[in-house]
Amino acid sequence: MKKILIFFVFVSNLALAQTFNNYNFNTPNSDQLVDILEYETGYLLTGYITDSASSVAYDFYGAPVLLKLTKSGNPIDTIIIADFGYTELAQASIYKDGYFYVFGTTNPQNDSINLVVTKMDTSFNIIERKLYPQIKGGYFVSVLKTSNETDSTIYCIGTFFDFSIYMFRSFVYKYNFNTMEIEKSVYLANGLLIYNLLVSESEDKYVATVSSSSFFSRALSYDSSFNLISDDTLYSTNYPGFTIQSVVNIKEYKDSLYLVLGSEPLSYPINNPYYSIRVMILQVLDSNFQVQDYKYWYHDSLTDIAMSTENAIISNLDKEYFLGATVHNNLHYPSDGLLIVKIDSALNTIWQKHIECTAAAMRLINMHLTDDGGVLILYEEQVSITGADLKNSKLMKIGPNGEVTSIIDLGKQISKQAVNIFPNPATKEINLILKQPNQQIAHLSIIDIQGKIVLQKQINDKQAKLDVSSLSKGVYIVEGYTSKGKGFNGKFVRE
Repeated sequence: MKKILIFFVFVSNLALAQTFNNYNFNTPNSDQLVDILEYETGYLLTGYITDSASSVAYDFYGAPVLLKLTKSGNPIDTIIIADFGYTELAQASIYKDGYFYVFGTTNPQNDSINLVVTKMDTSFNIIERKLYPQIKGGYFVSVLKTSNETDSTIYCIGTFFDFSIYMFRSFVYKYNFNTMEIEKSVYLANGLLIYNLLVSESEDKYVATVSSSSFFSRALSYDSSFNLISDDTLYSTNYPGFTIQSVVNIKEYKDSLYLVLGSEPLSYPINNPYYSIRVMILQVLDSNFQVQDYKYWYHDSLTDIAMSTENAIISNLDKEYFLGATVHNNLHYPSDGLLIVKIDSALNTIWQKHIECTAAAMRLINMHLTDDGGVLILYEEQVSITGADLKNSKLMKIGPNGEVTSIIDLGKQISKQAVNIFPNPATKEINLILKQPNQQIAHLSIIDIQGKIVLQKQINDKQAKLDVSSLSKGVYIVEGYTSKGKGFNGKFVRE
């Protein structure tokens, strides 16, 4: 099964860059893409835009965003859905039988935050949309997909902070794509922050990695009814009495063993107990969660390390593994780049790569395998750690031998798409929705490929519907300006 985060963004033009210095942070929104989904013809990136990165934990405007790329990284389409409510975040996506299922959270009428799933075709036309009040919280709710996926179902996990008890609460649910219903849902004990979930093939055993309110990492085993079978502390290898930290990822290994990836302190030099750094550690655990072997990696600058929330350890068909982490001196302002490691099936290092940070902060968000034996790295950057703290998402492709082959600046492209146009292609009419908060469409013009204006209209609303049935078949440009005088443009195809 696979972990899932869902967001909606439509992007029309993506540029490939060979250096880190080719991006634009002067965007009106903070873009935060969190999920990578592969389907037949390309990739779907899911996430959201907000008016401020620093306000995400409090009160903010947010809109889902979806972005389609070909397998080679060329843009296909982008959409930002801004008309569902006060704020909505897309956090994961799944592809089934020709449809995208986008998982996210929304707070209609500023009520409690609810789980929402939107079914769309590959042209981003909405087929069905459902809210699930059984999965809700009064604070920011995270939704992650797991690798436990069948032809018709998937297990997802999530967490929110419950102010009534002032603790984290975590949940697990099994989703059916055919019925768009939740087949099973359960809340774990109060105070647990869930990181990962493994489900046995017969679904008679569940293993979750969690962190408790005392910040101790644990592996919890449940039966088919989610009755607790065992509770095992995931102890540090080098510091007895401490546990491994950060986002603790668990993966099945060979011979009924588990791989657990996290971070832990390590004295450096080894004979100096007074100076320690935090390293990325991979433990091999038996069925009783006892350490049988371990490997660790760190950056030469001797800085701290934190795992990504999504897919910090992934494996290909050759049983090679990619491990990823953020390198930092300060957890809140990571400024030392990324550490990516490729290892073989015996856990020997094939290559280790440090991606330098050239912005104020840089965080690893997600990873995804490529067909050539490489890996896609989804990460975010901040140009400043003060003020609005706007974030910019980027996608890096690393080849099988550790070479960086391309970097796509996703944030720059999202900022270009100031208006959503759908359906596209169109036969009778098009809908236009302005993505900027607190602005309206003032004026619109439709221009043909010869540069002739074929339609003009005053709008004075955030969205518009235009009749294009009388236009000849072909490609048209939409140009306009907002109530605040800002220009925007887009294009559509009249079939």
